[in-house]
Amino acid sequence: MPKQIRLIRHAESAANVGLATTAPDSIPLTEKGQHQAEALAQSLTSIPDLIVSSPFVRAEATALPTAQRYPEVPSELWAVEEFTYLSPSRFTSSTQTDRKPHAESYWKNGNAAMIDGPGAESFDHLLGRANAMLAKLADHIAQDILVFSHGQFIRAAVWLIKHGECAGSQDLMRGFRTLDVREPFGNCWSYQLVFNDGRWTVECQLDASGQGRLIDGFCTA
Repeated sequence: MPKQIRLIRHAESAANVGLATTAPDSIPLTEKGQHQAEALAQSLTSIPDLIVSSPFVRAEATALPTAQRYPEVPSELWAVEEFTYLSPSRFTSSTQTDRKPHAESYWKNGNAAMIDGPGAESFDHLLGRANAMLAKLADHIAQDILVFSHGQFIRAAVWLIKHGECAGSQDLMRGFRTLDVREPFGNCWSYQLVFNDGRWTVECQLDASGQGRLIDGFCTA
């Protein structure tokens, strides 16, 4: 029986609207984000077997209304947090605008093994975490799983499914960034994955309303 996985990006956060934040793991949802999370929970048409969340505040808060709607469904925290490629200690109380030139420099450099400093991880490590999540999902007994995570982490998992063993080169790191900038992945958007006969397939990308979209050149609506 095919296994259904939905990778869901968190709802709108304080960082998404340009507010200053302190640590990547403690960024809260905005009031709009809270409403988005509630709407997402009400839009679900089937009861999942498992609800997974990143330990970051904005992901847990997005998952909460779904967990409250289905209290009988087990919830777990997994290492599916966002890609922190800039050392948080360097950017305390900063905004996305403040960090933008440093982020652009990081991606332009294209060093997949580089670690910016304490609390940061390399692009290769991001891919390793995404790969570990896919393996854990594949092995899990649950057949219908919701994963509340973050944009670049979710994109990394989809990237691995598309590119496989090639996904560590500098060119592909830059390609990943190009896609991330060209095709923004909205709050509460998701990818629907299927695992069947030992193989992952990306079925479609869904927007916040649950409508299928043809995105990234390899998803089918």
